[in-house]
Amino acid sequence: MFVKFQLRSILRPVLIFLFLMSFYQVLVSGGVLPASDGVSLIQRNIVKAQRYVYQHDSELKMVMVGSSLGANLNVEDIGEGVKSIALGGGASQTGLEIVKRSKSKPPIVLVEINDTIVRKIDAELVDSLYNPIFYWLRQYLPMMREEYRPISVFVDSFKSRSKQNLKLMTREALDSLEGRNLTPELSQKAIQTTVDIQSQLLSEKDAKDMIKEADLIKNQIAEITKDSGAKVVLFDIPLESRVNAAIRIKQVRELVKKLFPPDRFEWLPPPPSQEWRTNDGIHLIRSDARDFAEFLRDKLLG
Repeated sequence: MFVKFQLRSILRPVLIFLFLMSFYQVLVSGGVLPASDGVSLIQRNIVKAQRYVYQHDSELKMVMVGSSLGANLNVEDIGEGVKSIALGGGASQTGLEIVKRSKSKPPIVLVEINDTIVRKIDAELVDSLYNPIFYWLRQYLPMMREEYRPISVFVDSFKSRSKQNLKLMTREALDSLEGRNLTPELSQKAIQTTVDIQSQLLSEKDAKDMIKEADLIKNQIAEITKDSGAKVVLFDIPLESRVNAAIRIKQVRELVKKLFPPDRFEWLPPPPSQEWRTNDGIHLIRSDARDFAEFLRDKLLG
């Protein structure tokens, strides 16, 4: 009798749990619940990576890998069939490793190359994507993916309208929202801090780390092109002019061109000359990010 009572006390919450999970999966599969882009930097990175690995796109034309500089670009401004594995606080090696191991093989792989490559691969993220058990669950049960966490879906639903409005805004309207206009003193201070940092000579350690990571990137590119025949294009992102003129930036670019010589690697040509604007010296403001995204579209997909 006692055993039966225990079984009943356990069975009921289990059945309720299974019912709620099944109902949630129905809402996700039916498109009733909108996917979240993530509410934190780490979560946004996971969502991007999982979307690339678990959502196979037959119309995939290009994938962009890189750091927060690339993540600052809206792939919708580049064009249809474009995905981004540019990760905030990350580096191109992580995105390249995901592309290398994924079933999704894009015709074009756009690779951000600058001093952010010293950050190395996020092995924890890559391993989590290809964990045998969770890979299967996330593949066939979308509710198990990061983008459908209930709290994230709830929070993101309040942002969806403002996101849509940003897409429709004119350049002037977008600029009016920027920190350099709302808090010009803080923006100028942040830019000056970046200038000061980049005015220091490239350290021997950073140079050695870049050389080491460049070898890894070359191997990743070789494997991707061998397996899929993808076209790999290297690129960098414009910076604030004062930062762009700093000695460390010049040294990094000189080293990068030696590590990835243009006669062996295809580089994106420089964008049209203009005064590229940021709030911190390195991340383009929204309207300039849109300009650069459209430049990518014209050069690679036009």
